[in-house]
Amino acid sequence: MLKKEDLKNISFNYDAAVVLDVLRATTTITTALKNGCRGIIPAAGVEEAKELALKDPGLLLCGERAAVRLPGFHLGNSPLEYKAETVKNKKAALTTTNGTKTIKMAAEKAGTVLIGCLLNARAAAGRLKDFSGDILLACAGTKNSFSLEDTLAAGMIIKEFLLLNSINNYSGRTLAAARSKNTSIYENEIPLNNNLDNQVILDDAAAAAYRLALYYNSRTLDALYDSLHGQKLAQMGMHDDLIYCSKVNSCSIVPVYKNGIITT
Repeated sequence: MLKKEDLKNISFNYDAAVVLDVLRATTTITTALKNGCRGIIPAAGVEEAKELALKDPGLLLCGERAAVRLPGFHLGNSPLEYKAETVKNKKAALTTTNGTKTIKMAAEKAGTVLIGCLLNARAAAGRLKDFSGDILLACAGTKNSFSLEDTLAAGMIIKEFLLLNSINNYSGRTLAAARSKNTSIYENEIPLNNNLDNQVILDDAAAAAYRLALYYNSRTLDALYDSLHGQKLAQMGMHDDLIYCSKVNSCSIVPVYKNGIITT
């Protein structure tokens, strides 16, 4: 799924979903919890976040619109703001342009919702090993459009997941050869595993994300600068955010959204 709006068209229920908003909501959430935040409540809108803060005066009020911290809020959406001395042992309400909405929407489509980014790609893939059914990688996108950085992160998770399943190179040719021995075929373009042992089936979007990850590989910062939203942040002087958000596999924390709050 390449943008949050695609979630509206999904009628299928997934075992697990990983929400990705690399620049910067899911990176910020992961960082805050890594630095000792007790939990983050995602709010779809500004007023919802303010109402949460009114009910709990000890709550950090955090969020942005158009990449800028909201007036009167304690913190914005830069992961560099969420230092241990600021967030340790505290809870926060967070509202962002795309990421927090995607988290809440994904929870309607999946039994478990994980928070992913480049920082925790390998750790997220490890958590996905616990699920045997269908997995949704939910990219937030930007303004109802495909975003390079979120799709890259999805591809990185797929790459790590394949390696954990001893698949060094995903090959449609290999799958096709194995599948030719089965009588059942795809109907309505829905993937079937056909009881193929030790195989992972990618849909077209997932296969494209995987190939994107192979292309950029260790050049994740280049990818963030190539992205349109990365260009916007750079123009706003947020180069340090781009550098931080590009640090693939630098964190072992995988946040989980459950019962209205994100924790570890």
